[in-house]
This record gives sequence, C-alpha cells and structure tokens, in this order.
Amino acid sequence: MTLVIVAFHSGYGHTRRLAEAVREGAASLGGVDARLLDVASIDEAGWADLGRADAIVFGAPTYMGGPSAPFKVFADASAKAWFTLAWKDKVAGGFTCS
Repeated sequence: MTLVIVAFHSGYGHTRRLAEAVREGAASLGGVDARLLDVASIDEAGWADLGRADAIVFGAPTYMGGPSAPFKVFADASAKAWFTLAWKDKVAGGFTCS
C-alpha cells in the first residue's frame, strides 16, 4: 500500500479544508493510505510517518508573502531529514492558501 502524508498547518481552518480534500483525493485511488499530519503538533510518530511515506504533500497558508510561522518551524526542523537524504526519492507536492 502506498502511504501519502499531507503535512500542513492551518491557522484559520481554510488550509485544513484543502488538506482534507487532497487526502480524500489521494485516498480515493486504489491502494493508497492517505493521512493528515498537522505540523503544528508533530511528534516522533509524525516524523516516523514522514520517513515511511512514499509521498508527502506540504500545505501552508500564506501570511504576508510567506508560509505561516508554525509551518516554517516544521520546515526548519526537517533539515536533518534533508541533510541525511532521508526523504530522497519520495514524491512531493505542495499547496498554499491565501
């Protein structure tokens, strides 16, 4: 089964609604386990899920021309995975809401 993680932050609920739609679309494909991951409350299990994922879709609201602060904290924390090539060969996508 293909694992797709939709890693997102939503300040007012709009980005969460988009994340849910992305998850539903991915889950509607045969053989796909699609899960939401709110990066504002990511824990070790969330990081482990990201490591196991075949695809990661990133979502964040746009505040003043950039991503929200909680999403930026998550992105900065992912530097170790990037540096060690832990997410190499994963399919990636992204969306934003402003």
